[in-house]
Amino acid sequence: MDTFGQILSIVGMLLTIVSFQMKTRKQILLMQTAGSTFFLLSYLLLQSWPAVYLNGVFLLRNMIFYFSGEKKWLEHPAWLWVLLCAAILAGSVGVQSWPDVLPIVGSVFGTVAMYMKKENMLRLLKLGDSPCWLIYNCTVPSVGGIICEVFNIISIIVGLFRYRKDGVLAKG
Repeated sequence: MDTFGQILSIVGMLLTIVSFQMKTRKQILLMQTAGSTFFLLSYLLLQSWPAVYLNGVFLLRNMIFYFSGEKKWLEHPAWLWVLLCAAILAGSVGVQSWPDVLPIVGSVFGTVAMYMKKENMLRLLKLGDSPCWLIYNCTVPSVGGIICEVFNIISIIVGLFRYRKDGVLAKG
């Protein structure tokens, strides 16, 4: 087990967990980008190739969705499909066993979630992402990844209730 890789995953975990407590979509995307950067480096050191490739796609995805409100050409719905295909292809490159498929499934949920404009819909769809990564991280093993997904699920649920609006878990 690579100690430095595990430390990087814990930093990624902290950034990712905090992201779901951010109020705006842009803040969530920014924190997710920072977290994905640390996870990419962690998985690189742990030689977990599907996760390395997928986190590379996540960095690109998050930057595209972050700037989509500022650059009209990034708002085109085709980006969702391009990024979904990129995630599926990137994750497929390193598949060696059944657990390697789980991050691909999770990345589909995560990509659709990050595409959402409403923050609580983003949080809700990320609940489909975390269990896939949790099981995968148990097989790597990535201590930070495991803890991250457990706390992500908790943080997402807390965030959903904190920011009840827009018809998703609406107050009243």
